[in-house]
Amino acid sequence: MKIQQYRLIKALIVVLLTVGPLLPAHSNSLQSHQSITQAVRQFIIEKRVPMENLLVTLTSLNDRLVLPKCGDALQVSMSAGTKLKGNTSLSVSCRSPQKWKIHVAAHIDGQVNALVARHPIPRGTVIQNDALKFVLRRYSQLNYGYYGSAKLLANMEAKRNIKAGQVLTPNLVRAQKMVLRGEHITIVAQNGGINLRVKGKALMDGQIGQTIKVKNLNSKKLIYARVISAGIVKVNF
Repeated sequence: MKIQQYRLIKALIVVLLTVGPLLPAHSNSLQSHQSITQAVRQFIIEKRVPMENLLVTLTSLNDRLVLPKCGDALQVSMSAGTKLKGNTSLSVSCRSPQKWKIHVAAHIDGQVNALVARHPIPRGTVIQNDALKFVLRRYSQLNYGYYGSAKLLANMEAKRNIKAGQVLTPNLVRAQKMVLRGEHITIVAQNGGINLRVKGKALMDGQIGQTIKVKNLNSKKLIYARVISAGIVKVNF
């Protein structure tokens, strides 16, 4: 008899843990899923997400989620580093009359201004501002990324042939080579207020900020210097 009672109590505990606290069945006493979605959407709008025609879908809400109606405005928050584009997650909570908090998975989509090529850009060509234009593209379709500012393409060149109307993505461009292997260059040697300029020869290709091996044509020494502009490298001594 005691064993049967134990099993009955154990089964009841499992049911209570699965179903949660019993809530009134009246729909007007429950928090609607639509209101939760609207609160999340409003939160995202207030964060000034750079998208037009914003579309927010909560992918984790289902009919089994039943919550008591909140007497105050729903509170929406996000963890540090959370991105408000594509698939993300947020927290929605209520303060009164009954406290509750849920974590929701959301998909945020919309149209963004992306840079595309006005005309074909051959491989190796330096990207110029007049070769670009902005067009509206749906964020969810930009699987390879995009550029929303021409400043990000400064000193960049086409890594491969780019078609007219094609969205520029990180895999289509690379930093422009400001120094070419075998090229005669200027080596700037700096120490405090002293600046010396000597002739040199690049033994490697180099991009802005890259350290390359060069040869001092006066001393014949091989040194490493940092590329600072076209045909100029810098070394501290």
